[in-house]
Amino acid sequence: MWNIREEDMGLFEIENRNRLSPDYIRIFYGGVFAYTSIPMLIMFLGVLLNGDKISLTPFETFLVRSEVKLYILELIFLIIFMSSKVAFKLQKLQAIVTLFYSFQLATLPFIVMMVEGMFDFPSNNETLVYIGLIMLGALCTHIVTTIDVFKKAKHGGYKSEGPAVSFFTNAKLYLSIGMTIGVMVLLILIFLNLNYTFSQMAIYVVQTIILYTFAVVSAEFVLLVYCRFKFPSFNITWEQHEKERQEFIANRKRIREKEQKRNKN
Repeated sequence: MWNIREEDMGLFEIENRNRLSPDYIRIFYGGVFAYTSIPMLIMFLGVLLNGDKISLTPFETFLVRSEVKLYILELIFLIIFMSSKVAFKLQKLQAIVTLFYSFQLATLPFIVMMVEGMFDFPSNNETLVYIGLIMLGALCTHIVTTIDVFKKAKHGGYKSEGPAVSFFTNAKLYLSIGMTIGVMVLLILIFLNLNYTFSQMAIYVVQTIILYTFAVVSAEFVLLVYCRFKFPSFNITWEQHEKERQEFIANRKRIREKEQKRNKN
């Protein structure tokens, strides 16, 4: 559908072997799991210590059960991909799981603001609507950015050779400004609605920044899924990875030995 050619993806293929390699993505998994564990541990401790005093609405119950299941899924994938060899053997699946982890990082911590009965974080129906609009805006941002990334790939924006191509337009600038203003207005409305303290609002602001950051960043994760399933060059074998790693270690050793000899002389 997008008519993306493998030979036009040189720069992204380099990213696939470096920043987005199966080995390095495992570090991202660990970071996401650690961050999302904070609200989940608070929730588990709350249930353990005050379970008989906690009263949840049907919506809060649904939200908590859903997030617990997704968190368990996080843990399962983390265990599966802890092995570097498994990460390379299942790198197509890993690309899809990376999208899931990005989604978890962006959305799970919002449970703190949405489940008042468990986290004692002031909330009402208006606040939930504002949070829903913030998330809807992030979803729209992700869709627009993903389409833009695929257009960039289609028109040679990831070529490793040739002049750099700019895909920035005034329309994108105005859209970004409009989205930023909209999110700021929603955050102000949340603040005015329940008269939050600045420390509570700081949690909203930080998580909203993370939400929109990964709404943009995860567009490349979608492209990564596409490339790993379509292009053979994006799937490096475990054996090839080990060979390149050993060659890299040997080269570093030779360079170090030469430097030591030069220093002695």
